[in-house]
Amino acid sequence: MINSSLKEKYWDSSTDKQMVISVVGTNQKIDNSMLEIGTFALEESLCSESELKFGACEANCVKFTARNTAGNIIGKTISIEETIDGDSENPMPYGVFKVASDVPTADRTKRQITAYDAMYDIINTDVKSWYAGLSFPMTLKQFRNSFFAYLGIAQVETSLANDSMTVNKTIVATQTDDSSAVTEESAISGKTVVTAICEINGCFGNMNRDGKFEYVFLKAITSALYPAEDLFPSDNLFPSDANTESMTGHYITFDYEDFQSKAITQLEIKTSEDNAGAIVGTAGNNYSITGNFLVSDKTGAELEQIANNLLPIMAKAAYTPIKSCTCVGNPCLTLGEPIRFNTTREIVETYLLQRTLTGVQSKRDSISAQGTQTHSAKVNSIRDTIESVERRTGKLERNADHLQSTYEDLEEQTNTKFEQTAKSISAEVNRAQKAEGQLDASLELKLGRDENDQVVSMINASADQITLSGNRLIVNSNNFQLDGDGRVSIVDSLNFIATSQGDDLVIIGLDARGRPMLQNIRIDLNSVTDQDGVAIGDHASTADHATTADSATTAESARQCIMASTAHYLQGIGLSDYVRISDNGNLIPSSSSVYCGTNPNPFAGGYSSGGWKTTSDRRKKKDFRKLLEDDRFERFFELLQPMEYRLIENDKKMHIGFVAQDVEQAMTDCDISENEFYGLEHAVFSEKDFESNEEWKNFLEQNGGTNDMYTLCYQEFIALNTAMIQKLQNRCNDFERRLSVLERSVSHAENI
Repeated sequence: MINSSLKEKYWDSSTDKQMVISVVGTNQKIDNSMLEIGTFALEESLCSESELKFGACEANCVKFTARNTAGNIIGKTISIEETIDGDSENPMPYGVFKVASDVPTADRTKRQITAYDAMYDIINTDVKSWYAGLSFPMTLKQFRNSFFAYLGIAQVETSLANDSMTVNKTIVATQTDDSSAVTEESAISGKTVVTAICEINGCFGNMNRDGKFEYVFLKAITSALYPAEDLFPSDNLFPSDANTESMTGHYITFDYEDFQSKAITQLEIKTSEDNAGAIVGTAGNNYSITGNFLVSDKTGAELEQIANNLLPIMAKAAYTPIKSCTCVGNPCLTLGEPIRFNTTREIVETYLLQRTLTGVQSKRDSISAQGTQTHSAKVNSIRDTIESVERRTGKLERNADHLQSTYEDLEEQTNTKFEQTAKSISAEVNRAQKAEGQLDASLELKLGRDENDQVVSMINASADQITLSGNRLIVNSNNFQLDGDGRVSIVDSLNFIATSQGDDLVIIGLDARGRPMLQNIRIDLNSVTDQDGVAIGDHASTADHATTADSATTAESARQCIMASTAHYLQGIGLSDYVRISDNGNLIPSSSSVYCGTNPNPFAGGYSSGGWKTTSDRRKKKDFRKLLEDDRFERFFELLQPMEYRLIENDKKMHIGFVAQDVEQAMTDCDISENEFYGLEHAVFSEKDFESNEEWKNFLEQNGGTNDMYTLCYQEFIALNTAMIQKLQNRCNDFERRLSVLERSVSHAENI
């Protein structure tokens, strides 16, 4: 319940109620005098399904018609609150919404406005770029915190049942260089993510009246208990308190089902319809979770633990479904709240799952709570909401003849089969015919009889090659050993056999950075020649044959290497990423995508005698629009907060500038996106953006465990400052002209 102190006042229809709808970032307000009577409606929903579905996340909506407004507000954010009996210090919040529709009436005197809360953006946002940038594994709490941080939405602080669960990458998040070329199959909706989070924790998602995402749980309904008449006058029995809000005396019409939606007694979690998962609890009212991508990679034991954490929470939901109910409107009642109706026949206890609150001064509530007596097997499957899941499915088949296990990876287009009979064990690996790089391999262990009727055992392997992969490979024999650290010991000699490519033997060693080198190899350099037949010993230390300065053996050879024509390039990992030193000494990048420094690893500073040049040729630009014509940027300029500060890593000197988060808030208040203002960039990083795991760990520690970082491009503010100065200059010029006219008028009057 919200602001319970106002509850009783709302039950009284004579209480004065003054609603104020504020357009965020402006001075525009819509009050009772501007609202068309009977048009205001607040639609809230926790679960609109005909059967209770845990994990449901539905957007709330407001609709109203207003007159004398200041123009179209579509796309703007509105905040709604209501003052009761003139108590402006304790207003009733209705929520924060974004206007989706603002349509004038036929006579153009009023505007019909529809707005949705932030849940609408959550469930309709494509979050594939965020998901692709995550560093797995992580806990579910870290996962959901990162998700809402990416969306810029605050959560109500709470602990969820499976917050400590490990989350791995289980969804295909295909990325292309051209964002416009991303196919529909590669999209990952915010709805897929948020419903999966809520479902696996036995709750519902809702944007509360304060504009925060709230995890809503259906708590067990506690009924009021009174002693039976035949127990009177026992003096040690007292009524117990109910946790339901009584609607007695407040409802006008009421229709309910003649059954109770029973509490869940058994929970099953499966990665797919065909897979065996985990079942906990006792048979009765069974609930099934199928296709939740957060647990698609979990073992049976892991699923069982998750289910054990979840069942006690889900088991609390038992209620009588409401078909329809009309009652006095009371915004203090919130979604998921237990409510009670004392009818002439019985007491009906249920939850507030849906409502439409209408009116301002005289409010009416239309509430409902759908449900079934028991749950069907597939009520809650969210599998269909995921278009491109990295689905790894397994199937186990058992009969009197064999035991067969099949495992399929749809992303890799591969499948494996393991079959066991009384006489053989076989394993197969196959890749789809149309997949890139066909794969077909098998291994068979068989016990049988040969052509001479002799008992034999066989191990058969087929394919062009056999690859052994693992963190540690150990081989131990009398003449050859490979230990777990990668050290090889060979007894007697190491022999090489020339291939069909020729008689030349190529030996390449790589250092930690992947650069070719020879190290700790005893070899007569005069007996080894280069591709031109010249002994390496004759010029091994010259710059012409040293790959890098690091491989040169003397300072002189290193200098020669630096001066060699092939050393005019600083090359990255990719062949197309390099910086070239031109003939006139300029550093020339291979493309405009090469940065000097990165967001998490910037340079400390720099010097330039000629200043930093930026490409600004008109022929490199398009879609021009004068900044003075967009009044959003004037408001944005006013909201900027210049600050003085010290850097954490260097607190000796004071700096002046902006705080990126403050700039972001100002942009939000003015409805300016990051695509419209390049001065702010909010990036999400992974360990791939750093040179080492140690740098990645240090970054996370310094950043409070989050993997995001804000940056500002201050040169983008120059044009904004210029535009605002020009605007002020125009105003000053106008004032000077008006002052000059006034002075002439005064002078003329004095002469008269």
